[in-house]
Amino acid sequence: MVGRRVAEPGRPLALPGGKLNPGESVEVCAMRELAEETGLAAREARTFAAVLVSGWVVAGVVVDLVDHDAEPRVRELDKFADLAWIDLGSPPEDLFVASAVLLERLQ
Repeated sequence: MVGRRVAEPGRPLALPGGKLNPGESVEVCAMRELAEETGLAAREARTFAAVLVSGWVVAGVVVDLVDHDAEPRVRELDKFADLAWIDLGSPPEDLFVASAVLLERLQ
């Protein structure tokens, strides 16, 4: 799933995410950020990659949703618009750089 990043030049599509809280694991952070930004709850998370992008270490995490039929909804209007599921086999071209790099590792 990706959302349109409203604060970035060109409004690229990006994976949900954010920064770690003190003492928080990457997986717990991913589940928290997913819930905060999309309203989706995850029961489990697994890191599949960590990459260096523009001086930042960015982790890719896959999650198992509590409700597989749940639809994402934008909860942080200052960050995202237009959340949507994507086909990993043909991701959109206008991806945020960090999201594109992580999705390449997932395939």
